[in-house]
Amino acid sequence: MTRRERLEARADKRRDWAESRDRKSAAGFARAHTIADGIPMGQPVLVGHHSERHHRADLARIDSGLRAGCESADMAKEHRAKAAGIDHQLSRSIFSDDPDAIEAIEAKAARIDADAGRCIEINKAFRKAPGSDPAAKLVALVPAGIITQEEALALAHGWALQPWIKQPFPSYHVTNLRANARRLRERVKTIGARQELTAQAEAAGGCVVKIVDDQAQVTFAEKPEREILGALRAAGFWWSGGSWIGKADALPECVKALLPEEVQPCMSTPTP
Repeated sequence: MTRRERLEARADKRRDWAESRDRKSAAGFARAHTIADGIPMGQPVLVGHHSERHHRADLARIDSGLRAGCESADMAKEHRAKAAGIDHQLSRSIFSDDPDAIEAIEAKAARIDADAGRCIEINKAFRKAPGSDPAAKLVALVPAGIITQEEALALAHGWALQPWIKQPFPSYHVTNLRANARRLRERVKTIGARQELTAQAEAAGGCVVKIVDDQAQVTFAEKPEREILGALRAAGFWWSGGSWIGKADALPECVKALLPEEVQPCMSTPTP
């Protein structure tokens, strides 16, 4: 199961919990209203009357039902908010194990590069515009189609808050954009290497182990059983970049058993 699928399942579970809480809330309110309907409007507790004990018990049950209804309604609201937050994350995120992760990240890096280039062009046009008033110079760029009127107003507003800036987009803004694009392209390389390891694990029957010096890198084609993960953690292995990393001589026997038979003797711990 990919990370996106796990988050989608988590969001669905939150929505299921919200519906369950809605039903509990409705049941609590209905229970309180049913009891209240049996008490005449404005009827006080008749102290000393034989009905006093029953009346007070009804009031306690009404209070309990209303509290339960309100608490469940609040929990339903919280579960829906959590599900909405997960949906927002899913709509904006590119996960490394997405099938189209590399294409999506490359497209995002290209958009950022285009934004950086556009910022540079706007700065150049701004410097060439006549006049000395920044707001007027920004407005002068609108008819030429260099920026939109909304962008000009937003930039003028930002300039009013930061009057020391000498151009619409400070140099650090362009630098940050280009750094983000480079970071994304480095991530593409990392994902490509991870996908290659995963493909090797699939070709090897589900697991591949690479040993460099005294370090073992264990990669699974699919998420292994919980017992295997527990054994790796107990052996001091840690998760990094799509693989489990740890000491080669601490490789658990349950992991060795997943390797092809011709490889297993090479993974055995030497006898002292």
